[in-house]
Amino acid sequence: MARPLILLTVLVASGVGAGLLIQHLQKSPSPSPRPAPSSSPGQASSSNPLPEPGAELGSIPPPRLPGLDPSVDMEAPPLPGTSGSAEEVKTLQSQVTYLQEQVDILRHENSTLLDKLASLTGKNPSLTPPCSPDMKPAANGEAPDFVGIGIELVKTREIQDIPLPTLSVDRAEVANRITAWLATQFPPSYGKQFGRALAAVGAIPEPVDAIALKGAFLSHQIGGWFDQESQTLFMAEHGSDRENALALAYGYLFKHYGKAVFPPEAKPLSLDQRLARESLLAGDASLTRFLHALRHPDKGGGGGVGEDPDDPSRAVPIPNFLRELELLPFGMGFDFMQSMHSIGGWEQVNATYDRLPTASAEILDPQLYLAEEPFRPLTLRLPEKKIAGAAPIWEDTMGPLGMVLLLKQHVAEPIAASTAPGWANDVWLTYSAGAGTKRDHAVWQTLWKDSNAADAFFSAMRTGLLSRYKGATPSTKATKGVFQLDGPERFVSMERTHNGQGVLFIDAATEAFARAAQKTLATPSNSGK
Repeated sequence: MARPLILLTVLVASGVGAGLLIQHLQKSPSPSPRPAPSSSPGQASSSNPLPEPGAELGSIPPPRLPGLDPSVDMEAPPLPGTSGSAEEVKTLQSQVTYLQEQVDILRHENSTLLDKLASLTGKNPSLTPPCSPDMKPAANGEAPDFVGIGIELVKTREIQDIPLPTLSVDRAEVANRITAWLATQFPPSYGKQFGRALAAVGAIPEPVDAIALKGAFLSHQIGGWFDQESQTLFMAEHGSDRENALALAYGYLFKHYGKAVFPPEAKPLSLDQRLARESLLAGDASLTRFLHALRHPDKGGGGGVGEDPDDPSRAVPIPNFLRELELLPFGMGFDFMQSMHSIGGWEQVNATYDRLPTASAEILDPQLYLAEEPFRPLTLRLPEKKIAGAAPIWEDTMGPLGMVLLLKQHVAEPIAASTAPGWANDVWLTYSAGAGTKRDHAVWQTLWKDSNAADAFFSAMRTGLLSRYKGATPSTKATKGVFQLDGPERFVSMERTHNGQGVLFIDAATEAFARAAQKTLATPSNSGK
C-alpha cells in the first residue's frame, strides 16, 4: 500500500517538473541558432531553420517512458519566441500527458485501497504521508511522523525494509487486532483455562480470561500491531508528545521474524517456552527503542506503560501477576538481547531467531543459551497424573521466570530471584474442584539442579504461603519434612521428592483431594526421604 503513495508523489513531482521545463523553453530568450547542415559539401545555407530533431541532445535519442505510444502525434503549434526544438516540446508534452494518466490511475488505486481499509477498521482512515526523518515533531493536529521515525529505527536496527503502511486508529482496534492474532496461537478455551490454572496455584485471586486481558493490556504496552494479512501497522492514538517508537520497532521486527518465532496454527507452547520466545521480539524492540533514543534524545524512547496509578493501562482489569507476566519479556528480553548485541552486534541478535531458546532459563542466563550444548531441562516424570480417577484439566510448565514472579507476589524480590538459577524443570497441573468452587485444585512438581537449590525454593515457598494465607498455622499432624496448612480456606502441603532434588506442592480446595494427591505422587520411589 505504500507503493502507490510513493509512486503518486514521484509522478506528481515529475509532471510538475516537466510542465515547468516546457514553460521555461517557451519563454526563454532565443540563442543564436547553429548553422544548418548544407545541402552539399561546402555550400552554406541561406536561411536559419530550426535545428534537427534531437540535435541539442547530441547522438542520444530522447527518452521514452514505458507505455508511451510513439505513434500518437502530441505536438502543439509552436508559439512565437519559442527557442526549444519542436521535438523536445513534443516529447515533454507527451511525458506530461503520460504522467497525468498515471497519477489518475494511482489515485483511483489508492482510493480503492483506502475504501478496503475503511471496511476493515470501521472508520475512514488516512494513510500517513511520507516525510523526512529530519522533520520536526508534528504539532498538535498534524499527522504523526510514523515514517520518519520508522526509517530511523530501521537504520538503528540495521534491517533492510521500507516504511510500513501505518494507520492511526483507536486503542480498541489495536486490542482487537492483537486478540485476533492470539486466536491463531491458542485454542478457543485456552484463555479461561489458563485463568483457572493461575487462580488454582494462587497466582491470581480468581479465574479470568487471560488471553482477552493479554490483548487489552498489550494494546497499551506495545500500543500498536502489525497485521500480517494487510501488511499494515495499526498504531493506537495517544496523547504523548513522543511517537511510539516501541510499537514501530515491534512492528518491523514482527514483520520480519513473527512467523519464525510464533508459527501460525502450531501446537500451543508451554508458559515457559512462550515467555522465552516473547522475550526475543519484546527485548529486541526494547533494545532498538533504547539505542534510537540515545541517538535521538529529543524524540526517541516513546511507548510502553508507566507505573503511575493514573496510567491509561490501569483501566484494564488485569491482575497484578498477569500484568507483570506481560511486562517480563520486555525487561528480561532487553537484558538478553543487549548481551547478544554486545557479543556480536546485530548479526548475533539476528542469529537468535534461527536458534530459538527452549526455556526461559536461557533468557535469564545468556551463557546458558550460548553454550556449545543446547540447554535441555532435566527429565521429569510423575508416577501418575490421575488423582482419585480424575485427569488434569490443565498441564503446563511454569519455568523459572514464571516461578520467580509467583514467589515475588508474597516474598522479597531478591529472595525470589535467588531461586531461579537452580531450576531444572517443573510440571504444573490443575484439577477441577467442581461447579461453584472459587478455585480449583493445583499440583506443582518442581525439579532442581541439586538439594541446595531445592532447599532454597522450599524455604522461599514456605515464607510465601504463610504470607498468602494469613492466620493459617502449620499443621502439627504433618510428618517430618512436610509443610502442611489445613484450612480453613485451602488444604496446602509441600514436601521433598526425587531423592531430595524435587519439591511437590499441593494447593487443594478439599482435604480429600489433598490427601489423595499426596498418596499418589509422593510415593516411596518418588520421595526424597
